[in-house]
Amino acid sequence: MNVAVVGLGYWGKNLLRTFGALPTARVTGLCDLAREQIARHAEQHPGACGTTDYAELLGRADVDAVVLATPPSRHHAMALAALRAGKHVWVEKPLALSTAQGGELVEAARQAARVLFVDETFLYDPLVREMKRIIDRGGLGEVCHLSFERLGMGRIKRDSNVWWNSAPHDLAILLYLVPRRVLAVRLHEHSYLQPGIADMVVGDLELEGGVSAHLYLSWLHPEKTATVTVVGRERMLAYEGRFEKRGLTLYDYAIDRANGSGDASAAPIIRRRALHRQHPQRHRAAHQRRALAPRRRSAGGGRACSNSRRPSLLTRRRCRRLVGCGSGAPRRSRSAPSYWDSSSTTPISTRSRSTWARSAGSRRSSFSRT
Repeated sequence: MNVAVVGLGYWGKNLLRTFGALPTARVTGLCDLAREQIARHAEQHPGACGTTDYAELLGRADVDAVVLATPPSRHHAMALAALRAGKHVWVEKPLALSTAQGGELVEAARQAARVLFVDETFLYDPLVREMKRIIDRGGLGEVCHLSFERLGMGRIKRDSNVWWNSAPHDLAILLYLVPRRVLAVRLHEHSYLQPGIADMVVGDLELEGGVSAHLYLSWLHPEKTATVTVVGRERMLAYEGRFEKRGLTLYDYAIDRANGSGDASAAPIIRRRALHRQHPQRHRAAHQRRALAPRRRSAGGGRACSNSRRPSLLTRRRCRRLVGCGSGAPRRSRSAPSYWDSSSTTPISTRSRSTWARSAGSRRSSFSRT
């Protein structure tokens, strides 16, 4: 299959490397607004034709599928154009920024008989698959609650908030592990860096059968965290989703209800076993290639011609314009690295604790603002 990768920034370069390594895929197109990005990656893919013109790319006969790793606000228009041009589409999450846009893409894929594939990355992690296996076999007893934390510092988006960028991961895992209808959602959004674009969100969900879920998402947290905790009546599962520390742990616990007062006191939680760790990225790309076969289902659900969920729409359905959050040049520590994703993100500078301690008296924040 001939594949073109559109968007060669932070995540696009990873997808390019993965597809380039697949024996059944051939990278024939590179597209980015920055010519220097195209030139940089063209050296590793000499058979790929680079362009800054997306329409030109879609008109080429040697491109069967496009991989979209562009800012979220551009997903709908670019995916729709590709489907109407007869191309299969791999699109990074979120699929779109509204119910109407997501539905339009699914219908366009159905009419064109083309694959529309949403990259729900963590569904291809073998450890998430193991969580599903344990839950479905009753290994936790009745599932009561799921807790998700996706926290960090850096890569502040300018075209969409932290919910749109982080919640699709956790909602995909939630509905995969516990495929029940969502009855209610409560969101609390906070915007500290950019007016009108939330960088911290807390969400509470109620699902059928009395299952609850809690999501805490933030771009303003000193430690990088990506965890899932599943609480059952008999056991608990703790999943660490950071690529460099991937792991899954199963816990036993018990409640001592035998005391005379009738109060329930919890016994110590005992770690039962730790499961192995694997990297899911290669599994995900290979599955996308296999999903192009007629009528095959993906891990994310859906059939080949509309291989996607409706977008994660447990959210305020709106897309806000970019609004600046300050004036003047960005303030950064000289030695601090900054995390940047083309023009769609604002950097956050990080400093060590010792650096922060030396400047604490001045009360100056270590967060760069633009």
